[in-house]
Amino acid sequence: MVTTTEARPRRAWKLWHPTRQTFVLLHRWTGLAIAFFLIVASLTGTLLAFEDEIEVWLAPHLHVAQPAPGQAADAMLDPYTMRERVEQALGPKVRISQLMLHPQPGRTLSFMADPATDPATGRPFKLGYNEILVNPYTGAVQGVRDREKISLRPEDFMPFMFNVHHSMALPRVPGALLMGIVSVLWTLDCFVGAYLTWPRGRPFWSKWKPAWMVKWQAGVYRVNLDLHRAFGLWCWLILLLFAWSSVMFNLRDQIYQPVMTRLLPFDNSWRAQPPLREPLAAPPMSWPEAHAAARRAMQAFAAERGLRIDFEERLSFDRRRGLYGYMVHSSADLRSNVGNTGILIDARSGQLRGHWLPTGDLSGNSFSNWIGALHMGHVFGLPWRIFITCMGLVITMLSVTGIVVWWKKRRARQPRKH
Repeated sequence: MVTTTEARPRRAWKLWHPTRQTFVLLHRWTGLAIAFFLIVASLTGTLLAFEDEIEVWLAPHLHVAQPAPGQAADAMLDPYTMRERVEQALGPKVRISQLMLHPQPGRTLSFMADPATDPATGRPFKLGYNEILVNPYTGAVQGVRDREKISLRPEDFMPFMFNVHHSMALPRVPGALLMGIVSVLWTLDCFVGAYLTWPRGRPFWSKWKPAWMVKWQAGVYRVNLDLHRAFGLWCWLILLLFAWSSVMFNLRDQIYQPVMTRLLPFDNSWRAQPPLREPLAAPPMSWPEAHAAARRAMQAFAAERGLRIDFEERLSFDRRRGLYGYMVHSSADLRSNVGNTGILIDARSGQLRGHWLPTGDLSGNSFSNWIGALHMGHVFGLPWRIFITCMGLVITMLSVTGIVVWWKKRRARQPRKH
């Protein structure tokens, strides 16, 4: 018996190629999804560019320090005495794990509160605050506050604005995840938006030129569209800088570092030190001994790297990792008035365990520090802070004009009622 089978036609598989309309839809819906978050982050960012000035204006009782009667303006307490006075003033529930080494005349010093362990529960005491503002002339505590608090009181306003800017004032992990996702979408959308401005005809440059211009004499809708497109092009590089640096701030380990390590080398010794099995209950060295050990280690490190040390910033004790972090201002720093050159030393032996250099280290570190400093307005002084304030308004404008473009096109697609 002979059987026959009919040959079935093979299905032809075709590779999917996105069309221009695909990118239009991607740009539209990505922009709508992140518009609210960008508006909030950009407007709060315009305030944060002048955070220090606004803090002093809103809460001078926390940030302005006066010497005692008859005391000279430069006669400030030594850092060891100051730390002890603060710890004594706050009682046994708080440990002060920092030496502040660079007080500024007329300004208070900010200490981070380190809760002691409650012997009844084995857990840290709940203090209700995490920042302590101290008069450097007398060691008196001028005030305390919780920087995570949701409050519009003058003394809490700028920390609240920072938390809204960074994480929508959500708890740390979900807030960082949310704004990290927004930042990733924003980064990708920078490229999609730029692509959509490219002309489809020739000659390329003469066809692309109108995309960079605003026809002010045109109607309202056309001006709105031109503002969205032209400012997006003129500010594209800065927009990308803000977007990608936001990924770094929120999803450094998850996305930023894996992507950037494919492009640039990094030194991760500052973050690579693992936590101890049990945090250290007390510093193994006295504060003067730890300070002297940190100075010796920094002098050797500076000599090895050819750094000039300008002034000391602070010494911090990390109980969780068993380390001291020592920060100074050096020739590698980006900021003129704050030291961000650091080393980590073992809390027991004083041996070097890691370092942090703002510039002059591996290229990945220097690039990351530069985009972070540009994002936060820590370089180029007042002109750059004014510029990023203006950029916050531009980002708000781009988000609003994008929503208007979508709304007008949506209304145009709807059937008219007679």
